Amino acid sequence: MFSCTNSENQKHLSKDKFMKVYGEIMTLESYYKMNFRSPNIYKDSLIRAVDKVLLKNNVSFEEFDKTYVFYSAHQEEFQELNNVLIEHYSQKKL
Repeated sequence: MFSCTNSENQKHLSKDKFMKVYGEIMTLESYYKMNFRSPNIYKDSLIRAVDKVLLKNNVSFEEFDKTYVFYSAHQEEFQELNNVLIEHYSQKKL
């Protein structure tokens, strides 16, 4: 039982790596929403763009998804992570 739990934990991304990838994906999603409005128009393009982000960062969708689910279940940590990203992007010059 412990080995199963340990192998699942190994599939989670580090907090720093998750924040980097999650931040990039959220930026992409915001861009597509602002410029194309309808998900029907941008859905396929967004999926391809997210795949490129994952590939660039050497992260599988499964790793990202498991980590996202983990943080979704730990709302306090997820809120803290989001606050750090908001602060980072609000200081960044676009």
